[in-house]
Amino acid sequence: MTLIAATAEHRESPDQADSRLRIDYWRVRIYSIGFIISYLLYLGAGGFEHWPVLAATVLLVTCFGAWRLHHGWLRGGIIAGTIHALLFPFIVQALSSGEPIVALVARFPVWPQLLVTLIASRALASESHLAFARFWLRPLDCSGPVQMQSAAAPAALACFLVLLFYLVTPHLMVPGSGPVQSIVVSAVLGRTVVHSAIIFLFFVVMASIFDAALLHVADRMVIAGFGRMIAAERDDGRRPDLSAILTRQFAPAAHTRAVRLLSAAIDGADPDAATPLRLAALSFDRFQSASRQFVRSLLPLLPLLGFLGTVIGLASAISDLPHDLNASSGHNVDISASLAGLAVKFETTLLGLIASIICSLALGLLEKRETELAAMCLLIADDAREAR
Repeated sequence: MTLIAATAEHRESPDQADSRLRIDYWRVRIYSIGFIISYLLYLGAGGFEHWPVLAATVLLVTCFGAWRLHHGWLRGGIIAGTIHALLFPFIVQALSSGEPIVALVARFPVWPQLLVTLIASRALASESHLAFARFWLRPLDCSGPVQMQSAAAPAALACFLVLLFYLVTPHLMVPGSGPVQSIVVSAVLGRTVVHSAIIFLFFVVMASIFDAALLHVADRMVIAGFGRMIAAERDDGRRPDLSAILTRQFAPAAHTRAVRLLSAAIDGADPDAATPLRLAALSFDRFQSASRQFVRSLLPLLPLLGFLGTVIGLASAISDLPHDLNASSGHNVDISASLAGLAVKFETTLLGLIASIICSLALGLLEKRETELAAMCLLIADDAREAR
């Protein structure tokens, strides 16, 4: 009987289930305290002057959520605090004055926002991880939606990466570069809203892939530990009990994909334990598929945003052309000034295509590793079962 079957037959009490997640609880609390400290630094640097009622509410909600480990309150407080830190001065200033983000980053200090967004992303990721683990151990106690991978954490991490990118990239420009490099640098540092939207969306996708890669590393560690446990029992002359190893040694990691795949693989080979639901879990991981579907839905938006920026730029350039282009009019019409900036209009398409290529390659590499991990789980479970 594997971990899934053991959980179904003997439902743990809340205290027993929560004791397995002690490390996850402390991780969420530490990141929450770090976010509160970084948010206070932002308020001390001038953020409290803007909407002080919102600032006080964010602090109260986040502190209450961290103390009680209430996922809704904690998640809401962190998201609200992150939005508040980005509103002033960047978003409000960009909307009121029309300045691009790259110019605002060069004009205002960004270290408070860097701290807030970075720690907020890690706090949201760890909170989502804990919520999913608690749901996996006690499904009937779930009071809200759960997700294997947070959708808000990549957005917060993308905000951090965008600010850092605009802060560092101008200093990395090489003077006297070639025409190709100049075009790429000009596209990356574009000053329009479409340029900034493509950069932000690119980092959202890359941050989602990064969080998925962290989960993949945790799965690899579980598989390595499972193999060591089996080898240790063989060295002691004992017959490895695969279900007991999963239940006893990897109970805190029961929510990880590696344990779910190993458990489903063992159930699939045991006619007495196999059920259609467990076999479905082996062939199709719905939680991971939902997270991956979100990332895949963002990829087509990168070239589409680039094409949209080009269409807007071309429409503007054509509207600025002289209206009297008839040669019989007897006037010499110079359209070179109107056509001089047409090359710039294609920068967004270039930027969207580059971002889409990089994200597709990174996602393909990650999915290759994940497919290999699923095959490893099947082979490890089959080899350990045959060697008993």
